[in-house]
Amino acid sequence: MNFRQLKGVITKSGKMNFPEHRNLARTFGADSMVLLKNNGILPMNKGKVALFGAGAVDTVFCGIFYNYVFTDGNINVKQGLINNGFTFSTDIWLDKMEKATKKAYKSSPNTKSTKLFAGMRTLAEEVPISVADLAEAIIGTDTCIYVTRRQQTFENSHDVSEKPYHLSQVEQENLSLITGAFKNVILVINSPMMEIASIARLKSVKAIVFMGIAGMEAGNALADVITGAVNPSGHLTNTWAKKYKDYSTCMHGSRKGKSYDAGEIDYKEGIYVGYRYFDAFDVAPQYPFGYGLSYTTFDTSLEYFEASWISIIMRVKVTNTGSVAGRHVVQVYCSQPEGEIEKPYQILCSFAKTGKLKPGESEELTLKIPIMTLTSFDNEDGAWVMEKGDYLFRIGDNSRDTKIAAKVVLDKRTVIMRVTISEKNAKPMEFLTPPPRMPVDTGYIKVASLSGDAYNSEKKIIEPFREVTTYVQEDSKYISYVNDNTYNIPYRVKENIEVVKPCGSATFIDVIKEKVSMEEFIASLSPEILARIVVGATEESKISSENRFTFSFNFDSKGVEIAAKTTNQFANTLGIPSVKIADGPSGLHLIGISCTCFPSPMNMAQTWDMSAMVRMGRAYGREMEAHDIDYCLAPALNISRKPMWNRAYEFYSEDPTISGVLGAGFIMGVKRYEGRNVIIKNLPVFNQDSSNQNVNINIERRTFGEIYLKPFSICQFVTKPAGILTSSLKINGRCISSNKVLNTDIIRRDWGFSGIVLSDWGSMSDKGEDVHAGCDLIMPGFDPDKLLESMMNVPPTFEEDGYVSVVEKAYLYGSPMIKYEKWGSFVLDKNGDTVVTAKVEPGNEVSERALKLQNKGLCTIKTEIDGTKTIIYKGFNRGPYLALGELQQAVINILNEIKNSGAMKKLMEQANI
Repeated sequence: MNFRQLKGVITKSGKMNFPEHRNLARTFGADSMVLLKNNGILPMNKGKVALFGAGAVDTVFCGIFYNYVFTDGNINVKQGLINNGFTFSTDIWLDKMEKATKKAYKSSPNTKSTKLFAGMRTLAEEVPISVADLAEAIIGTDTCIYVTRRQQTFENSHDVSEKPYHLSQVEQENLSLITGAFKNVILVINSPMMEIASIARLKSVKAIVFMGIAGMEAGNALADVITGAVNPSGHLTNTWAKKYKDYSTCMHGSRKGKSYDAGEIDYKEGIYVGYRYFDAFDVAPQYPFGYGLSYTTFDTSLEYFEASWISIIMRVKVTNTGSVAGRHVVQVYCSQPEGEIEKPYQILCSFAKTGKLKPGESEELTLKIPIMTLTSFDNEDGAWVMEKGDYLFRIGDNSRDTKIAAKVVLDKRTVIMRVTISEKNAKPMEFLTPPPRMPVDTGYIKVASLSGDAYNSEKKIIEPFREVTTYVQEDSKYISYVNDNTYNIPYRVKENIEVVKPCGSATFIDVIKEKVSMEEFIASLSPEILARIVVGATEESKISSENRFTFSFNFDSKGVEIAAKTTNQFANTLGIPSVKIADGPSGLHLIGISCTCFPSPMNMAQTWDMSAMVRMGRAYGREMEAHDIDYCLAPALNISRKPMWNRAYEFYSEDPTISGVLGAGFIMGVKRYEGRNVIIKNLPVFNQDSSNQNVNINIERRTFGEIYLKPFSICQFVTKPAGILTSSLKINGRCISSNKVLNTDIIRRDWGFSGIVLSDWGSMSDKGEDVHAGCDLIMPGFDPDKLLESMMNVPPTFEEDGYVSVVEKAYLYGSPMIKYEKWGSFVLDKNGDTVVTAKVEPGNEVSERALKLQNKGLCTIKTEIDGTKTIIYKGFNRGPYLALGELQQAVINILNEIKNSGAMKKLMEQANI
């Protein structure tokens, strides 16, 4: 933590700007909890209970690091129960647990400021229950509430451990005592999923509540659920396996070998992720996808069914057939016909949630299923297709409890969209193959038909575009240096030069007012200025620029500690303001400033409630406006590839449809505040179990498109976010931020995305290659001069140990966010046609890095007679490989978003324009 960050922690404090948002957090927290088991004990009356479990006092409210939200107070389980009329027979044990928590926090080697910056951690082990504790606990009550909790961290071992998914020895011993002493035990799980099969079947465990990571009002929200003040309506958005090894993905986690570079994951499960695997391979889960109990019962019936090439429309009637008011989630699955393309047993294609229905009351829900939802990607044909046959639509309460209600009959194979670009496999892999489906008797159901000949014959074909335009002013002597470059540039482009008229002293405000074109303005900016616009402002280098304003003004920018921001050094000269980007999937992560801590993304998804996501987004946008934040880094749309993963709470679901739809709802809410928008993250396979930022994901094309890209594409089609944050990983051997197929061909040409593509914090990619591939903004910052080397021919810079100079700075959470090696235009490659040489004087040790490269065949080390060591590195001289037009296009993409930002509006107000 630097001095400025530390100052923010010490000096900023106080109450939340909008205390009424607490009520929202409490409502969402209760609606997101899932009742997994209930043998008649819930809802329960207020009164005396025994309360055990570390989570009762050391409740987990949100994640750590960028997930952490500063608040003016969190309500733990103990306090929440007290607030709602409960007393305890376990005060002595609770006091011991509280003291253990405080002691663990004080004795932690980290400083207070570091803890605050990185988030509150659960550091204390659970206190064992003594005979005296149990004797006190059973006095006056036969009911015990036990709260288990888990911290969310990375796994850092060579082989990803299963330990986080099991109860600890102390927890097992405590539960053994509790279940033997109490007639009624209510288990509350304050964590992502874990193995509970042995506990769930115990007779004395009468109820299980999946509390999850429920936000700042977690304790009050739990009290609402167990007392019946809120009828639980949460449903799982991930399959809960009986044991960790039941997941198809558990054997293919990120494993580091002997060297740091060896991290690799093979997605051998293909499309069989989550319920797609459990259903297709008939593996019995502990609790299926979509599962959730209520205090009442519901009946559903399909009232209307219609099919067209735009969408499938279903109208479902829901009736509360129980004795208390409640809400119900309608889930619609589709079993696609078996054909040449292998398919899962069923996929979630739509869902909706009723309002609060009184006993006997009904509501009709209209569900629209876009045709693209029903397509499969044909790897051989490179197309999204619907195969001939029956599409069976099932309505149910979860993936294991569905009934066929309707079908669409398609008469022929129909290509919906053809692409010539997609991610190709880097190596052969053997994938899971499910057993054949059993034939089904549909009985009497509603039927509709589609004719392939009636589909629009103008098939959409997406082709890569390998040209770039460089804008230069009249009389410019610019000559393309990339067209004649002999180096085989990845995703080579042809550079076209377009001459535009000079714009004089025009500012960005003149572009907004349409006095000059964006191209004319861009052509007037030097590469040095352009390079500073495309890198974040962290440890930025300054440059003087011509003041194009005819008057003076000072653009005021609040000094709030946030994830990152763009440069502000051209605000008063060119009219380009700094935009601020804040972390926080569960609320704004502003250092030392109290904001609302909403339930985790996992919890919010369990509401299955689009309106809740919009309301949360509106509250989020309101706080962004109050704190002068332009963009938030949310929602996190990655698939929960392993729901028992200890960071699974960061993501919505194992299913791409519910992830994309609910994420779009959140974005809609944020965008209701003018100048506020989101940056969705982390495109597209941020699923590794370790903190290794250089993991390589081997994945096939169909899985890539149908599972991992789909949530992002849904958000883009529905509500157009301002930006997309890539991840620091690799796909099939190439850094994601340097992948032009993904960052340009797919998301821009296929999806129509027009916003900003950002590189991830601390990514190890070559930044020139990032911009070349369509990555616009390098976060949280970078050295502009190093980026500009991509447009020049620069030799390596060697140190005395024979290795190139290594730059590491801007440390965050103990890791450098800005890091690179000074190879210049040279790139290492054992098949290269160029060598560069470094000398190590006698008496100096050769760099360990160089020795590792020698083992990989990338260099040779020779010892001369006088003891001098000569290191010969092999590779290619790339020369200038980044076109000026590519740098200009990145700036154009950034400025097109900045012009709609709150920062731009504020600058124009301060300039009285």
